[in-house]
Amino acid sequence: MSGAEGNAALSKDPKDRADIDLEPRETEILKSVIEAHIVTGEPVGSRTLSKSRGLDLSPATIRNIMSDLEAKGLLAQPHTSAGRVPTDIAYRVFVDRLMGPPRMAPAQAHAIDEALLRSRSEIPELLGEASRQLSRFSKHVGVVLAPELRRIVVEHVEFVRLEAKRVVAILVDRAGMVHNRILEIEEPLDQDDLDRMGRQLSEQFGGFTLPRMREALLTRMSEETAQCDRLVAASLELGRLAIEPGLGGDVFVEGASNLLGAPEFSSVRRMRALFRTLEEKSRLVELLSRVLEGEGVQVVIGRENPVSDLADCSVVASTYGSGDRIMGTVGIVGPTRMEYARAIALVDHLAKVLTRLLSSPGI
Repeated sequence: MSGAEGNAALSKDPKDRADIDLEPRETEILKSVIEAHIVTGEPVGSRTLSKSRGLDLSPATIRNIMSDLEAKGLLAQPHTSAGRVPTDIAYRVFVDRLMGPPRMAPAQAHAIDEALLRSRSEIPELLGEASRQLSRFSKHVGVVLAPELRRIVVEHVEFVRLEAKRVVAILVDRAGMVHNRILEIEEPLDQDDLDRMGRQLSEQFGGFTLPRMREALLTRMSEETAQCDRLVAASLELGRLAIEPGLGGDVFVEGASNLLGAPEFSSVRRMRALFRTLEEKSRLVELLSRVLEGEGVQVVIGRENPVSDLADCSVVASTYGSGDRIMGTVGIVGPTRMEYARAIALVDHLAKVLTRLLSSPGI
């Protein structure tokens, strides 16, 4: 039984039990067990701690303290002859109270900045590169939730003729992001008409969010009479078609193979469940979208995850934006024994770099 499984009977949500009182020696032992487990992924025994962690305590004393920590739901023993592993509650206590300040090596920060600067010309490439950098430096899975279309503010609308009845709709938002969509139309239109229609829509709906624009378009269409100008009616219909499909955001995932060697996923069943979740991007979107409701870096540990197949994982995530507008989420998915301070610093830095780039003119 894993630490997460042993913890299940005590609490479904580690946050419910993270305020446990600890004696100084219990704090020292718990922190040592967690730090050792993060490195090895293996159960930690009292002799291992007494020899390798520099503790001025006998193995017998350490063993007694570990038993007390197990009684408090902070450690679990996978097998009777094995050492202990931290539970989800223990990692929550560690993140909230015991770990050191998040720090990032200047060289890593510089490498990330340079990589994102090289990819800044196109938004999809920039977000894809962000997920690669998260994976590269965390050695886990990097995920980036692209802006939801419902959140963008339309600055400019344009239509480009492809064929007689095929048109590319181009929406440009205030952050300079370009959203393209190919439309099938009933009646052919020449490029001059399309240019005029794009200008009309830009003048009427510039500064609208897509949901507000959709509502206004439908209202205008219902108000127009049969005698209305043909191009006005056509422009309203084109505008509706351009924004009618789903308003959700895409998600970029990089580095799933990094988890293949982790002891937590040696079970084929667990590995399949994890990869299924990473492939079903809608479930990741659901999880990452919740981060949009919080402030700063959010840490979701083990069974705190609303996605059951991520019960053996932790997610460290933060929002990014353009100016003061939140646009999406960046995050790391990895085992619960990840190096949280490093992951938090990495996610925080990358979110701030993305925000700076998306807020700059010319992107």
